[in-house]
Order: sequence, then structure tokens, then C-alpha cells
Amino acid sequence: MPSLQQALVEGPFETRRPANPIYCHEEFLEKLEAARNQPVGKRASLLIRNLAIDMPRQHYKATHGVNQGWRRSRLGGAGGSHFYAWWAPRSAAPLRAGGGFEQAPEGSIFLRDIRHHDDHSPASPNSLETHYLPVSVLEMRQETYSSAPWTQQQARFATARQAVRILKGHPGTGKTTALLHAADECGAPRVLYLTYSRDLANLAREYFDRFCSSTRQFTVLTFDAFIRQIAGSDPAQVNPAELKSRLRGDLVPFARFLGPWTDHVPALWDEMHAHLIGSALPREAGRFSACKSPRVGDKEYRLRRIRYLGDGAVSAVLDVASRLERGEGTLAGRYFPELDLAWKAASALASPAAAAAARFPDADCICVDECQDLTPLEAFLTVELAALLSARRRRTIPVFFAGDEAQTVRPTDFEWGWMNDLLHSRLGTPTEFKLSSNLRSPKTIATLVNHVWDLYGRLDKRDRPSGTGYAEIEDDATDQVHYCTATPGDELNSCLEALTAREGLAVVSYDEALSQKIPPALRPAILTAREVKGLDFHTVCLLNAGQQLEKISRAAREFSFAAMDIENLRRRLMIDELRVGISRPADRLIWLDVAAPADVVRSVTAFLDQNGAQHVAPSVPSALLKALEEEQLDLEERVQRCQLDARQFLTVRPELAWSRAKQAVALLGEKSNPNAVQDEALRASAHETLAEICFCLGFRGVHLAPELGRPDLFAESSKAVGELGVKQLIRQIGVVVRSADQQSKLSALGNIAQDFARYSGQVPAWLLNEITPKIKGWLEQLEAALPVGDNPVTLARIMPPFYRALNLPDAEERSAKLLDKSVRTLLKAKRHHDALWILKTLEKRRPELEAECLESIGELKNAGDLYRSIGKLKEALACYRAAPDFDAAAAMIRELPDHAAAQSYEWLIKLRAILEQRPENFNKVMTAPEKKLLEQLLEQGLGVQRKPRAPRKAAAKKAAAKRSSTPKPAKRASRRLPPQDDWF
Repeated sequence: MPSLQQALVEGPFETRRPANPIYCHEEFLEKLEAARNQPVGKRASLLIRNLAIDMPRQHYKATHGVNQGWRRSRLGGAGGSHFYAWWAPRSAAPLRAGGGFEQAPEGSIFLRDIRHHDDHSPASPNSLETHYLPVSVLEMRQETYSSAPWTQQQARFATARQAVRILKGHPGTGKTTALLHAADECGAPRVLYLTYSRDLANLAREYFDRFCSSTRQFTVLTFDAFIRQIAGSDPAQVNPAELKSRLRGDLVPFARFLGPWTDHVPALWDEMHAHLIGSALPREAGRFSACKSPRVGDKEYRLRRIRYLGDGAVSAVLDVASRLERGEGTLAGRYFPELDLAWKAASALASPAAAAAARFPDADCICVDECQDLTPLEAFLTVELAALLSARRRRTIPVFFAGDEAQTVRPTDFEWGWMNDLLHSRLGTPTEFKLSSNLRSPKTIATLVNHVWDLYGRLDKRDRPSGTGYAEIEDDATDQVHYCTATPGDELNSCLEALTAREGLAVVSYDEALSQKIPPALRPAILTAREVKGLDFHTVCLLNAGQQLEKISRAAREFSFAAMDIENLRRRLMIDELRVGISRPADRLIWLDVAAPADVVRSVTAFLDQNGAQHVAPSVPSALLKALEEEQLDLEERVQRCQLDARQFLTVRPELAWSRAKQAVALLGEKSNPNAVQDEALRASAHETLAEICFCLGFRGVHLAPELGRPDLFAESSKAVGELGVKQLIRQIGVVVRSADQQSKLSALGNIAQDFARYSGQVPAWLLNEITPKIKGWLEQLEAALPVGDNPVTLARIMPPFYRALNLPDAEERSAKLLDKSVRTLLKAKRHHDALWILKTLEKRRPELEAECLESIGELKNAGDLYRSIGKLKEALACYRAAPDFDAAAAMIRELPDHAAAQSYEWLIKLRAILEQRPENFNKVMTAPEKKLLEQLLEQGLGVQRKPRAPRKAAAKKAAAKRSSTPKPAKRASRRLPPQDDWF
């Protein structure tokens, strides 16, 4: 029944990759229309879009009994009434019992109803033809059946006319959603989208590929990939803890010079990161002066920081820095390699010569998410790129920055003040927009996030984030906050083991010393606040956050002004980290303190109670585990949470990510087992997640622990992925990553180029995002191999489709350049047949070169015609005469009256006319002497004389006779092997 769901995009609008086909039941659409302007209706509209874009990312609860197979996604509500959207993929159990759903396209999703959370009455799927309406991407964009899912504040930001915009918002207010919408609404042909993590990059790419027009170019990069691309370098990343340890070790000989930093080396590293190195800019911008090296000068640093740290602390920083600089390399290179790389990239942009080399992505709009984790140097890099692109276009391109000043997880000491200065000095005065409603967290957790803002009041006013910290709470859905106290030992270890094994739960530690006391087997599952930044979990357990809260409070009570001053940045970061951790859970928050003193327990209880409104009391681990056991998760829900965990742990805990992905597949069970998961969509999604995790780990060169068996990650990924083309692509990428043989790498790159173009519609966003930082180097390797052997022909065949499949902004320009180089290389090698084949594939024909090739391979008539068509008459005449084509040559020579052969051709024309008048009986009536006389007359007229034939010798005759009597051997069959795939 193809008429039911036509092409998902209609008319001139097309997406780069097809979205999931969406069908809405008439009851669902009726309730959606009734709630059109309410939060429930907007969340339902957003759910429809998200299902079309990336179904596996959507949180849902499973159903049981007669409704088993339907999935329920929370839409929120108010006044105690909470609603859920009921939906299912085509392969779900309710849709396999008839109704014609099997006739819908593969990957279809059906939205059945919007129900109150207490409504579990039987949900009949009805029939596809009579009860469901297909909803295309174009109809979603045109708001045909539902209102726009954006809040008024999000829409105002996205549709504003100002070129330079700043979006401020607290956790859960929808900053990323608004930024994606703004990138779509700006209408720029080429958009550069920068974000914090690969997971957020995958989300953005899915949105642009499946929801936005294919006529536009969207480049999605993480910050580190962006910096590496501009710097032209790809060094290995180093953990900040390792860098701090390196600094601590190098400071041992200078311990007596540390002054107030003696017991605060981590704070010293933070100070250097944010202000001594991170604030060094290669050119003047805003409040920042130009620096000659990746380090702020002594005078400038003292001027900036003395009012915050005091003279003693500032002098100690400068003294220690000068002593460390006497060693090898720079401070940035040894202790802050990421900032060192950012300096090189910024210097490249600030230099006119380097900027002219265009080693940066071209864009008509730049969007930056999570900008609060950028130092001034890193922020300058983005602003400078926008300034360069604006200068090229002679107008300011749209530039959007989104972030939360109070969510820093890196020591950047971010302030909107200096960010505004940077933008104002290089681009123009930015316009600020604010999001004030928490759309993600339920009421209790959202209230706690607001409550953390009060802690900033314990900092000096100059160190507090600007603005107000209280977000409006729209969702009063029920959630849970548990406070648990424990002592080190078996009970704590058992509790942590149960928590880390639970799907959808993240344990975040705020005590580095405690993390080292946890059993080694559990340590890989314990995260930090920095690692959970930007991630969402069903449940989050904060480990020893009470100690963090006490440190913040104690520092405010103590009277050591020097210590307070140097720890201000550290304490600000501690509050930000606490705010990040509390804002991560979607349903449950567990606060677990270990060996906490009585005053800490009282302080935490008061903090969680929120003036007695929540009645939170401390409990023991056994009581906490009992409460968790009472919540029995459905098998499908466990699989879904495992997938979400795997993707979110990928960057921060690779081994845990791999374990969760394997667990998701294991939970599926054998399909022949009636108790196993039968939902085909969920089974495919679990295997896709395993393929993604294994590929990303293998591509990053991660070596899993020996106890995990050191699996072949590329082989596992290839096995788990569904599409044949992607299987081949993964295998070839594995060869490139692991092979030490350059010839094998080059051959694999050739296969990648061919397969990528052939199966571009199958390539998932996660694979494309992962290989993006390496693509530039791969292209350079392939292009550098062009002069070798048959590579000009091979690359001319495979590279242009590869450029287009990669959606490169300069794909056509690169194709033209490569084809031109291929042709010239072949002509130089006198391989005219191959050069002619390439020339005939060009959109813009090169008739002169084509004619040259035709002439060289003996197609003189065609060569002459081409020369004549482009006005090269002498070359055309030469080809006609060499053919020979007398008529064409005669006609051509008349167009060249001054040609040396003009008179001769006129004589030949007359001669041919006389010869054409020869009598029919000429040969019969003329005698042999007369014919010989005629031959002599012709020879005299032509000015030539035939040489008399030499008499043949008898010996020669005998030898010839002998040769003719000897039988010739039969021709041997050719032993040339057919061409191999190893092109290079």
C-alpha cells in the first residue's frame, strides 16, 4: 500500500538522509490539537520530531499485560496530572497482529495515543489504512498537525535578526534544542556547528541530516576536532589528572617558592590553565592584549589578577612559571597541551599568510554549544574564524553562542563579560537571549538545581556568575531524592556494586581519595562531574558530595583571606561541578555520603530538605537497595537503558561503555525463545549500539583491559552492524587504523573512498562523526598518490563521488582540481586513451585536450573536427591532411588563403576533376607503353620518381621457400592477470 506513506519529504524539500516514517493515530492527533498551545502539546510535537530523527535516543517506559509492546514517553503535566505518549515501532508486538502494518515502510513508527499516567486500558492498534495518517518532515516543519515544539523564548532566539547572538540558560532549559533550531532557521548555505562531546555531535548531525534541507551544508565538529583541524596536528589527548601530577612532580625542587600555593597545587594548575596560559591571545581582542608566546606576560598577568589573588599569590605564580620555563619546551606544551594546540591554531588564523592558506572550514554561520568550557584563547579561535569569514563576505556572518556561566567543568573562569568583549571587538555587539524554564528535570530535582545557586553567595561578589540562578519549573512530575550514609566496608562495596551494575544509573564521585579506596573492579564505573557534563541518566548517585558541600561552606567561614583568594577559582569550580551532578538525573537522585561527620549529615539534610518541604532523612545502604529492588524494570527498558549508558560512557569510561553495549545485546536473548525480546526495532537498535561502541573504541585506539579478552573491536563492529556496505567500510577503516604498511593503508583508503560513495545512504552519523577529524589527512594521502602507476585513472573514478558523499563544501572545486591533475599526469606519460576517458567525464568539457588525445591515438578525423570547433584551424587542417580526409582538408584550406599548400590544393582539386572525366574504356584502349607514359607524366607532375626494383637473389628465394614450408606455432593464450583491487 505505497500510497499510505509517500516520500517523507515532498516537493522541492529533501533531507540528506531519510527520516523514520511517522504515522499518527486519529485519537493522538485529536488530543495533540486540543493541547496545541500547552506544554504537553509542545512536548508531544518535539517527541514526533525526535522519533523521526533518532528513535533509539528517546526515553520511554515499557507496558505490561494486554498492552505489552507499546512504549510510553513522558510528556509532563501540572497539578498532579501527568501524561504519556503511547507509540511503537512497526515491529512491536501490538502491530504484528494484523491491521496491515506490515505494508508500512521499514523503520516506521506509530503514535497511538496521549494518556494520563493512570490510564492502562487496552490500546488497540486498529488498522493502518483507516486510522493512521502519515506525517512527513515537511508537514512537521510547516506545523500542519501540531504547533511548533519550541518555547516562546527558544523561538525568539532562533528567529531573531541580529547576526551575533548569545543564549543563556540554566540546566535543562533547552539550550541545545534552541541552538539546533537557530542553525536551521538562519538559512545560511553552510553552517559550522561546534559542540562539547561526540555524543552531542552525533545528535546534531542526525538532526541536520534527517530534518534539514539537503541543499544546505552542515559541518559538525567537537571542539577538540575543530582545533586539530585548524592547527593541522592531531596529538594524543592527555588526562588533566596526569598533567596535574606532572606539574606536582616538577614543582618539588621549587617547593619553597610556592608561597600560598604550597598546599594548593591543583588550584595552581587551574589558575595557570584559566589565566596564565588560557588567556594568552596572539592578537589584541577585547580586554586581552596580544602575546608573543602561549603565556600571558608578567606585567599583564599581574595587572589582571592582583585584585583577585593578592600580591603574594601573583608573585608566586610568576616566579614558579619562570623557573619551570627553564626546562625543555613551553609551559603550555608540558602541562597544557590542549591550550598549546589552541595557540597554534589561533596563531594560524591571526597570521594573514596562514589565513590565506584556508586551512579552516568555510561557513556562512557558526554555532557554538557549551561555550562556558572555553578559555579566552579557545573562544578567540572561534571568534577570529568568524571575523575572517565575515571579512571575506564583507558582512558579519551569523554567530550564535549558547552556554551557562555556572556549569563550567574545566577551569576556564568563564565570564559572559569577557566573551561579550571578544565578540564586540571582532564582530559586533552581541544580543543576549535567556531561557528561564527547566524543561528536563522534575520538580524536586529542578528545585535542588535552583538551590545550588545560593552557594554562589558564599563567594566574593567578583567571582560569582552573573544573572539569576532560579529557573522556572514547568513539570511537577513525581521524582525521588534519597539520602544514604555509609561507612567503608563490605556493605558500602556491595551497595556500590549494585548501583554500578544497574542500567541507566551513573555514580559520580566528588572525592578523589575515596575513589582510590573503592575496590579496583568498581573504579572504572565511577565517574567525575566533568565526565557526566552534557549527559542524561535516569538515576544519578552523588558519592561524597556532602564533603564537597562542606568544603564550600567551610571556606566561606574561615578567615584566611590568602587561602580564600587563591581557592576562589577552585571553589567556584566545585559549586559548578555540584550543580552539574544534581542536574543530570531525569527521575531519581541518590546522595551517598561515606564516613560523614554529624555536622556534614545535618548540612546535607538541610540542603536536600529545602526548608522541610521534602522530608529527606538519611538511610543505610540496605534500605536504599531495598527501595531500588522494588522497582522491577521491564526487559525492554533494561535494554534501552544499556544502550543509552553505552553511548554516554563511551568517551569517559570506554570499558564500561563496551560492557553496557554487550549487556544490551545479551539481554535480547535468542529470538527463538518466546521469553526473549521480540521487538525487531529494539533488537536492531541494540546491535547498532554495539557496532557504534566497538567501532569508536577501535578507531580511537583504545585497548580494553585483559580481563575483557582484548576483543577485535573492528571485527565485532562489522559483525554487529546490519548494512553490508557499512560492514565493508568498517573493515577497511580497521586496516587503515591498524596497518603499519603504507601500501596496505593506501589500498584500504582507496576501498574506503569507493565504498563510502557507493553506500553513502547507509553510513550512520556516529561513523561519520568519528572519522571526520581524519578525513582531511586521508584525502591528502590519496591525492598525493596520484602520479603513481594507474592511480590517475583510479582516483579520477573514485574521488569525485567520495568528495560529494562526504558533503564537502569544496567538493566540486576539489574534483575539478584532481581531474585536471590526473589528465596532465596521463598526458605527460603519453597515456592518451586514459586521459580521453577522464576528459569525457568532465561537466565542463576541455575540447582542446580532447582533440590532442584523439590526434595522438589516431582518431584524426574526430580530432580535426574538435580543433575546428574551437577555432584552431591550422591544427584541424594538419589532422585532416594526416588522415587523410581530402574533402575536409580542401574545405579547410580555402579558409586559410595564405596557407603554403593553398595553390597545391587548388591544382589537386582540378586534377581530381580531370581524372574524374576519364573515359570508361580507357584501360581497354590504352596500350602498355601509353600507360607507362602516363605514369611518367604523373611522376613528373608530382615531382617524384619511383626507384627501380632490385632483382631477387636465388638464395633469398630458397630461404623464403624454406620459411614458408615451416609450420607456424599456435598463439599462446595471454597470461596477464585481471586487475586486482590493490590499486595503489
